[in-house]
Amino acid sequence: MGLCGYYYYIDEPGMREIKSGDESVFTMPTLLSLDEYWEVIHYIFCKKTRNGPSPWGYIVPLRIENEIRDAVATVYFIYPEQVRMAKEALFSITEEEFVAMYDFKQLKKSGLYGINWRTKKDKLDKDLLLNFRALQTFFNKVSQSDDCIIFYVV
Repeated sequence: MGLCGYYYYIDEPGMREIKSGDESVFTMPTLLSLDEYWEVIHYIFCKKTRNGPSPWGYIVPLRIENEIRDAVATVYFIYPEQVRMAKEALFSITEEEFVAMYDFKQLKKSGLYGINWRTKKDKLDKDLLLNFRALQTFFNKVSQSDDCIIFYVV
């Protein structure tokens, strides 16, 4: 099994406990998994593998200013306002526009985690579209509860 990207949401007091080290991120239940496509999705939205610009860089928040170092993994977070910005970005495009944002051959050549020489276009398109829909649902739900999002890769 490879590295997978996981999300969950938490209120701001809980976020402060995690940031201070009083609570471990790994005691929380996973609510959404991007499987091994976390880096690919960030790249599609931001055209780079880390530190993507807002609001697209909040969807898979691999941003230095949103980083917490944990003993097990690097954890990323976004605050409620950033969650709303990411949600608006996700809903500003259609599924067709999302698929048009990437070129399969270019992704395959990019060396991104989650894609290799055996990756088939039809399967990747299907998996990415499922992840896009799941992200829309997740960000929509969290934006309504005014919570923070935690994202980590293990």
